[in-house]
Amino acid sequence: MYRPSYDPDDSIMPEDLYQPHLSTFDAIGGQPEMIDRHPGFPYKNKTVQLIMEWQNTGSPNKSNEEVTRLVRDVVLHHDFSVDDLLSFNATHENRIADEAEQSTFPQDFQQISMNIEVPSGTKDILPKMLSIPGFTFRKLTSLIREEFEGPMFLKFHLSPFKLFRKLSGGNEDKRVYSDISDSDVFIDEHDKVQRAPTGDRTCKRKKVVAALMFWSDATHLATFGTAKMWPIYMLFSNISKYECCKPNSGATKHVAYIPEFSDSLHNEIKEFHVKWDTQHRDILTHCRRELMHSIWKVLLDDDFIRAYEFGLVARCQDGIERRIYPRIFTYSADYPEK
Repeated sequence: MYRPSYDPDDSIMPEDLYQPHLSTFDAIGGQPEMIDRHPGFPYKNKTVQLIMEWQNTGSPNKSNEEVTRLVRDVVLHHDFSVDDLLSFNATHENRIADEAEQSTFPQDFQQISMNIEVPSGTKDILPKMLSIPGFTFRKLTSLIREEFEGPMFLKFHLSPFKLFRKLSGGNEDKRVYSDISDSDVFIDEHDKVQRAPTGDRTCKRKKVVAALMFWSDATHLATFGTAKMWPIYMLFSNISKYECCKPNSGATKHVAYIPEFSDSLHNEIKEFHVKWDTQHRDILTHCRRELMHSIWKVLLDDDFIRAYEFGLVARCQDGIERRIYPRIFTYSADYPEK
């Protein structure tokens, strides 16, 4: 390769293009420092070796960018101290963080303890009432009234209908099913509601159906950590499914948050039930089933049952008072024991 000659009389040395420029990378993705590596030891030093071996073992999801961020944002942080990690345990730290996290709910949420009956496993010992704290919920009648009185009402289908597709060259139209509001079950329920009692002989208000859909499933709150919740949601099938699917539509209503069985509750059952060691899975299945029944007994309270039978009166967003009859059309739920 040609190298430019150097004249001692010249005041400026010409640039040697053969030698690479040394640099330190100032941002993620920059060029690392060029150093000589021993053929049998390809790493700069033992620290780098430990970092790279950590990346290439265990989970395959540790990308180069994440490992670089770990070093720069954590290890090189001015507050980072190795001495603070002598007794570090990720599981323990995540549990402490979960317990310290305080969830805030709107004022219309209530929180109570649920009581379930747990058998002892023998006829010689009576069943025991177990208290499960932390059931957070909202009244269904309040949510229904809020939705009919709010702006979402303007997107409601109050009267059922049928959709047909006219086929070219055919004499008969084809029925099309798109939403619950154009289904036969909605039409039948609407007809039944027109003959439903009102509890008020003088009431001349129009009767409409609040078509409710429920969904519940245990949900992890973060990719890392153990924090999770078990919510119950409610939607109105009076609204088009295309509107309900929009993330920012506000069509999905948070109804309740089912409490988890804590370790202390497990220990309490263990000390009480004589067959815990051999049947603990079946015992927990029973407890969760009883908890779900107790929760729905609270949600389907006297106000909801009265509204189901006689309707509830609300002044809708358009200024007209209507008598609303809630009806449950679907309930999609995960069964955690499975």
